[in-house]
Amino acid sequence: MITKPKIPVDLEKVKELAAHGQSQGQIAINLGISRSTLQNRKRENEQFDQAIKEGKAIALQKVENVLFEMAISGENTAATIFYLKTHGDGEWSEKQQIDVTSSSPIQVQIINDLKD
Repeated sequence: MITKPKIPVDLEKVKELAAHGQSQGQIAINLGISRSTLQNRKRENEQFDQAIKEGKAIALQKVENVLFEMAISGENTAATIFYLKTHGDGEWSEKQQIDVTSSSPIQVQIINDLKD
Protein backbone atom coordinates (compact mmCIF):
# COMPACT_ATOMS: atom_id res chain seq x y z
CA MET A 1 0.00 0.00 0.00
CA ILE A 2 1.36 3.38 -0.99
CA THR A 3 0.94 6.16 1.56
CA LYS A 4 1.23 9.86 0.99
CA PRO A 5 4.36 11.50 2.38
CA LYS A 6 3.83 13.40 5.62
CA ILE A 7 3.45 17.14 5.22
CA PRO A 8 6.19 18.75 7.33
CA VAL A 9 4.81 20.93 10.10
CA ASP A 10 6.58 23.86 11.75
CA LEU A 11 5.92 23.52 15.50
CA GLU A 12 6.46 27.25 16.04
CA LYS A 13 3.71 27.89 13.47
CA VAL A 14 1.43 25.46 15.35
CA LYS A 15 2.12 27.29 18.62
CA GLU A 16 1.57 30.69 16.98
CA LEU A 17 -1.78 29.64 15.50
CA ALA A 18 -2.96 28.30 18.87
CA ALA A 19 -1.71 31.48 20.58
CA HIS A 20 -3.98 33.47 18.28
CA GLY A 21 -6.99 31.57 19.57
CA GLN A 22 -7.47 29.25 16.62
CA SER A 23 -9.36 26.02 17.17
CA GLN A 24 -7.72 22.73 16.28
CA GLY A 25 -9.86 22.60 13.14
CA GLN A 26 -8.63 26.06 12.12
CA ILE A 27 -5.04 25.09 12.89
CA ALA A 28 -5.39 22.03 10.66
CA ILE A 29 -6.75 24.14 7.79
CA ASN A 30 -3.94 26.66 8.13
CA LEU A 31 -1.35 23.88 8.14
CA GLY A 32 -2.89 22.29 5.05
CA ILE A 33 -3.77 19.04 6.82
CA SER A 34 -7.03 17.38 7.81
CA ARG A 35 -8.37 17.43 11.34
CA SER A 36 -7.82 13.68 11.60
CA THR A 37 -4.19 14.14 10.54
CA LEU A 38 -3.82 16.79 13.23
CA GLN A 39 -5.22 14.37 15.83
CA ASN A 40 -2.84 11.64 14.59
CA ARG A 41 0.14 13.99 14.80
CA LYS A 42 -0.82 14.94 18.36
CA ARG A 43 -0.88 11.25 19.32
CA GLU A 44 2.35 10.43 17.50
CA ASN A 45 4.37 13.49 18.48
CA GLU A 46 4.41 14.85 22.01
CA GLN A 47 6.12 18.05 20.80
CA PHE A 48 3.24 18.70 18.39
CA ASP A 49 0.68 18.30 21.17
CA GLN A 50 2.81 20.45 23.49
CA ALA A 51 3.01 23.24 20.89
CA ILE A 52 -0.79 23.41 20.80
CA LYS A 53 -1.01 23.41 24.61
CA GLU A 54 1.61 26.15 24.93
CA GLY A 55 -0.11 28.27 22.31
CA LYS A 56 -3.47 27.91 24.04
CA ALA A 57 -1.85 28.89 27.35
CA ILE A 58 -0.45 32.06 25.74
CA ALA A 59 -3.89 32.96 24.32
CA LEU A 60 -5.58 32.33 27.66
CA GLN A 61 -3.03 34.45 29.50
CA LYS A 62 -3.56 37.34 27.06
CA VAL A 63 -7.33 37.25 27.63
CA GLU A 64 -6.92 36.91 31.39
CA ASN A 65 -4.63 39.94 31.42
CA VAL A 66 -7.16 42.03 29.50
CA LEU A 67 -9.98 40.89 31.79
CA PHE A 68 -7.89 41.67 34.87
CA GLU A 69 -7.05 45.16 33.60
CA MET A 70 -10.72 45.80 32.83
CA ALA A 71 -11.72 44.55 36.28
CA ILE A 72 -9.23 46.62 38.26
CA SER A 73 -9.87 49.79 36.26
CA GLY A 74 -13.25 50.03 37.96
CA GLU A 75 -14.85 51.12 34.70
CA ASN A 76 -16.22 47.73 33.68
CA THR A 77 -18.49 46.39 36.38
CA ALA A 78 -19.30 43.21 34.44
CA ALA A 79 -15.59 42.35 34.13
CA THR A 80 -15.10 42.99 37.85
CA ILE A 81 -18.04 40.77 38.82
CA PHE A 82 -16.98 38.03 36.40
CA TYR A 83 -13.43 38.08 37.74
CA LEU A 84 -14.61 37.84 41.34
CA LYS A 85 -17.01 34.99 40.54
CA THR A 86 -14.34 32.97 38.72
CA HIS A 87 -11.39 33.75 41.01
CA GLY A 88 -13.04 34.43 44.37
CA ASP A 89 -12.80 30.88 45.77
CA GLY A 90 -16.58 30.56 45.96
CA GLU A 91 -17.10 33.67 48.07
CA TRP A 92 -18.69 35.55 45.17
CA SER A 93 -20.70 32.76 43.58
CA GLU A 94 -24.43 32.89 43.01
CA LYS A 95 -25.08 29.22 43.53
CA GLN A 96 -28.35 28.30 45.14
CA GLN A 97 -29.00 25.03 46.83
CA ILE A 98 -32.60 23.93 46.62
CA ASP A 99 -33.78 21.20 48.94
CA VAL A 100 -36.59 19.23 47.38
CA THR A 101 -37.97 16.83 49.92
CA SER A 102 -41.47 15.59 50.37
CA SER A 103 -43.08 13.25 52.84
CA SER A 104 -45.80 12.31 50.38
CA PRO A 105 -45.14 10.11 47.34
CA ILE A 106 -44.69 11.74 43.97
CA GLN A 107 -46.46 10.29 40.95
CA VAL A 108 -44.73 10.56 37.57
CA GLN A 109 -46.56 9.81 34.34
CA ILE A 110 -44.51 9.10 31.23
CA ILE A 111 -46.31 9.50 27.96
CA ASN A 112 -44.78 7.91 24.92
CA ASP A 113 -45.91 10.01 21.98
CA LEU A 114 -43.19 8.86 19.60
CA LYS A 115 -44.42 7.56 16.29
CA ASP A 116 -43.38 4.04 15.31
